[in-house]
Formats: sequence, C-alpha cells, structure tokens
Amino acid sequence: MYPIQYHKYRDGINNLLVLLIGGIPIAMPTVLSITMAICFHRLSQQGAITKCITTIEEMAGMDVLCSDKIRTLTLNKLSVDKNLIEVFSKGDEKDYVILLAARASRTENQDVIDVAIVGMLADPKEARAGIREVHFLPFNLVDKRTPLTYIDSDGNWHRSSKGAPEQILNLCNYKEDVRKRVHGMINN
Repeated sequence: MYPIQYHKYRDGINNLLVLLIGGIPIAMPTVLSITMAICFHRLSQQGAITKCITTIEEMAGMDVLCSDKIRTLTLNKLSVDKNLIEVFSKGDEKDYVILLAARASRTENQDVIDVAIVGMLADPKEARAGIREVHFLPFNLVDKRTPLTYIDSDGNWHRSSKGAPEQILNLCNYKEDVRKRVHGMINN
C-alpha cells in the first residue's frame, strides 16, 4: 500500500480491522436467523415438534437431555397415570373426571393428549355415548382449554372443559386453599 498511496501498512490494516469488526454486529441477526431456520427445518424432518424458535437456541447449550416421566421425548407417546389424578370436588370419582375430560376431547383427528385421555376409557365410544354435542371448541393457544357444551340423556345442559390448570381454575369457584394446592402440584 505504501508505494501506491504513500500510506503506511499499519493504517490500512487498522482500517480493515475496523470494517471487519464493525460489520460483524450488523450481519449477526441475519446469520443467526438463517442458522435457526436451518436447525428448525432439520428438527422438523426428524419428527421433532418445536413451538418456539428459542427452543433450538436453548438446546444448543445442552450437555445432557433427560426425558420426563411420560417419556414423550423417547417414545413420542403420551400416557396418563390414573394414580396421579387429583379430584378436588367432593362426591366425584376419578373415573367421572376422566369421562368429562374424554368428552372434551376431539373424536376425529385426535392429538396425542386426546388419544391418551380417551384411551383411559374402557370403550372409546363411551366418551360421547348418551350425549348430544351442542358446541365444541378445539384447543387454541389463547384460551389454553378445550370446552364442550352438551345435553345429556335427561335433557340437562352441561359444559366440560380440559386444558391448562390455571385456565380451568379460573372457571371454578374453589377457595384459595384449593388454588394453593393446585399451584403446589403444578410447581412440583
């Protein structure tokens, strides 16, 4: 550079370094977005369902991956342990709670949660036996629940919902001690 522009090499190298270091933060969001999209695509090809792109970023920092009790990460199958079902209303049995949850499940195009809940019944047809469906709303991320309004064989109207415990608690008239018990179970 000295013979052409009569500048010292050091000034040219310094300017080049400034451009390189200054350009990295500008290109970083684009590079990260493309990398995340490629990872998201590769995970989806392997059958992994990721709802949030930050999941990929969190997985990149993992050293060990441990699955939970229901082994959804290893078997891709959900199961419900009847012994872990807690009934908070007096006079109701676990089987009745399972039946209400099965009624609030989809009968066609079931997701893994619906299959697990309906699978707990002796006969899957029992979920909608003796009732007439009036209104069914599929699960959505806003309400975080699946409600079903139905009329039983006696002509009485009922509404059954399954979903996130916090959302179901908001529909109930339980006292504060029950709410604390439920939140304690969620946090443990």
